[in-house]
Order: sequence, then structure tokens, then C-alpha cells
Amino acid sequence: MPAIEAITICSSSKFYDTAQRAEAAFRNLGLTVYTPRYDFNEQHVQVDEPDKIQLTRDFLAKIAKSDAIFVVAAGGYAGVSVCIEVGYAVGQGKTVLFSEQPTEFALRALVDAVVPVEDIGSGVRSVTKTEAPGRSR
Repeated sequence: MPAIEAITICSSSKFYDTAQRAEAAFRNLGLTVYTPRYDFNEQHVQVDEPDKIQLTRDFLAKIAKSDAIFVVAAGGYAGVSVCIEVGYAVGQGKTVLFSEQPTEFALRALVDAVVPVEDIGSGVRSVTKTEAPGRSR
């Protein structure tokens, strides 16, 4: 599997501060980084249905351009939208990294590696898919 050159950060808006730290760490490694729209933080602004639909479509396009996703999962939490993004990434054959082990057991089957934000380093470029049940290389 080729090295990770482009990565999309997936995160609940609750964790955008951590997502921005992860973004900086990946950019410091020279990776292309795609992020959520931080200006649509649902903790501060109301996102209506048409906006959410467009945000979802735009975000899935970011995942399609990436080699991997990095899920910010503080306390193991991944919301509904993030679960959809993980499923899409797996379906696209992307490497799936989590900042913490997800609490949802079904998601655990889709994780290739757990990499805490403070441990993001050059080794992340060579993380490859695991032989998780249901996953194919």
C-alpha cells in the first residue's frame, strides 16, 4: 500500500479544537489535509437540512480524494455523521485511523490503527490496512 499523502480529519463539532491540533500535526508532516468546515460548528451555529446535506456531500468528496481518514474520537465517541464517514471511507478502501479506540464495537472492526493526536508523527505515513474481519486489501 502506498504511503499516506492526503488525509481527511473526521470529527464531531464538539472536538474541533482537537481536530485543529491534529490538522497542524499532519500539515507539519507535509501531508495534504482535508478538514470539516470549522465555521459550521454545530455547538455555535444552527445547521439546517439543506446545509447539512451539502456539507455531507462535500465532505465525502474530501474523503474520496484522501488516502486515509483520521477520526477524532475523544472518549471513544463518534457521532452518526462520523460513523457514515467511516463506512464510506472503508467502502472506498481508505486507511482508517482513530485518535482513541471507539466505544462502538462495530466501529472497532473498521479501525486500522489508533494514533493519539499527541503521537502523530512520521510513522503515520506507513500505516496500512489491518486484516480486520470484513476488510479486504
